[in-house]
Amino acid sequence: MRAVRLNRRGPPEVLRWEEVPEPEPGAGEVRVRVEAFGLNYAEVLSRKGLYGWTPDRPYTLGMEAAGMIDAVGPGVHRTIGERVMVGTQVGAYAEKVVVPEAQALPSIPGFSLHEEAAFPVNFMTAWVALVTLGRAEAGDLVSVSPAGGGVGTAAIQLAHHRGCRVLALAGSEEKLARVRELVPAVTVAYGPPGLRERLRAAVGGNRPGGDGVDVAVEMVGGEVFRAVRSVMAPFGRVVVAGYASLDYRWWNPVSLWRAWRGIPRVPMTEMMTRSLGFYATHLGYLLDDPVRLQRVWGELVAFVQAHGIRPQVGSVLPADQVVEAHRLMESRRSYGKIVLDWNVK
Repeated sequence: MRAVRLNRRGPPEVLRWEEVPEPEPGAGEVRVRVEAFGLNYAEVLSRKGLYGWTPDRPYTLGMEAAGMIDAVGPGVHRTIGERVMVGTQVGAYAEKVVVPEAQALPSIPGFSLHEEAAFPVNFMTAWVALVTLGRAEAGDLVSVSPAGGGVGTAAIQLAHHRGCRVLALAGSEEKLARVRELVPAVTVAYGPPGLRERLRAAVGGNRPGGDGVDVAVEMVGGEVFRAVRSVMAPFGRVVVAGYASLDYRWWNPVSLWRAWRGIPRVPMTEMMTRSLGFYATHLGYLLDDPVRLQRVWGELVAFVQAHGIRPQVGSVLPADQVVEAHRLMESRRSYGKIVLDWNVK
């Protein structure tokens, strides 16, 4: 079968489709014939050698997919032909992928194939950040940065339907316009200078008393993280769910210094004097805890179905165009989720 193997770190061009042996499911595992798979920024970082949660190279990239179970291992009580969504550490950039049974998540009625491929990683990340850790409640002011990507568009929808006010940050006015079409939101572009001042004005104009952001889902790092931190309300919670501005070159000391400086961090003294909570989340821990995974999944899917929430699929490309998909994500021009489909030519 065909799969994208990562043999060395580098630019998108290092990605190559290769012929590999078809995997066979072992005890407690299922094999899924992949019809479409979603692209995640963690895979861009993995390709660059900047993501720690990966096996030794070479390996097959890919954290999520949608398709059909076509084989099961001993002890598995699933049906051949069952439609599922896959959440995994690696392996989804392929014609077939084997995962533990718990990571073959039931399809959501009414979702298209592309919506299924766009759902598991982004929405579970957003749910854990916003609800499990952030404890967002009706009336809270929730900031999301960036709001125009896969996790961001998930988070702003979840926040809105929990009765929260939304403060959305993104790198372009075009993305912010699409965010405003999706949910009622106050929007701020973080590209131009003066971000802190614009955030303070946005917070003061949309909250009685102007006392700040209650929950921040932050995935940019650097100056954006520092600006969001400056407008948090007392007892506010900042949840770091990514570091999109991470981009250093192994041979470039200046880029290493910039990356180190941009890492989200906060002094304990500030947390104490301002009564702030800072959290961080990584979805990988759920894969090692099937019970917790199923609980989070059940809560999330029930909420999404109750409120008619759907993933925002911004681009669908043929599976063969994985290099172009990585280029698009790195360009920061994409909106919502990038999905690759085996049946699109």
